[in-house]
Amino acid sequence: MIQIQHLSFSYGRTPVLADLTFSAAPGECVVLCGPNGSGKSTALAIAAGILKPKGGTVSVEGRVGYVPQGTALFEDMTVEENFRFFAGLLKVPVPEELPFGIEAYRNQKVGKLSGGTKKRVSIACAMLGDPDILLLDEPSAGLDVLWQDELKETVRQLKERGHTVLYAGHDTAEYETFYDSLIFLGSGEPAYYTRAQLSGTSGDAYTESVRLKEAYRGMCAAG
Repeated sequence: MIQIQHLSFSYGRTPVLADLTFSAAPGECVVLCGPNGSGKSTALAIAAGILKPKGGTVSVEGRVGYVPQGTALFEDMTVEENFRFFAGLLKVPVPEELPFGIEAYRNQKVGKLSGGTKKRVSIACAMLGDPDILLLDEPSAGLDVLWQDELKETVRQLKERGHTVLYAGHDTAEYETFYDSLIFLGSGEPAYYTRAQLSGTSGDAYTESVRLKEAYRGMCAAG
């Protein structure tokens, strides 16, 4: 469960977030979207406890897994050594077979991996111990189509099992199949939408996808 009330943050004199309020319950996925520099990554970093807000309150109940926009991995260590390090911090076991298709890279140093493979390692590390809350900051960046689909299925399964997901992304195709509510961060106040508001009642996946894209373009133009 995540509850954020009247959150504000600034870098020096430059405001990034202002009066952001939302909640994400177990089994829900809230998506933060908007242009570069709109505060999506900042909001996730605050929810993860990495940054302290300038104003407002943040309540996060449950254990958190966090996938930052970059890779928070030790590049001079192997994939398995990274898993052992993070598993040790959490006091959970390392899986016998590493998930998300990275078993084949188990003994390779992270610094030698491609950007997409590093992202897959980051996602798999964040899911160690089955966290209650998963914070995903542009997790599909660098992933090919196969692993983008795997990520979507992973998020859907997490929701079915009652986990909370906070997702930051640009492309509506990333999250159109699993989001429950969407918050647009732009130059003005945050704009809040439910899936029903953006999808309508057509029940047709293609129509809903078009409506979501049109709404996103409209929010960008307004912002």
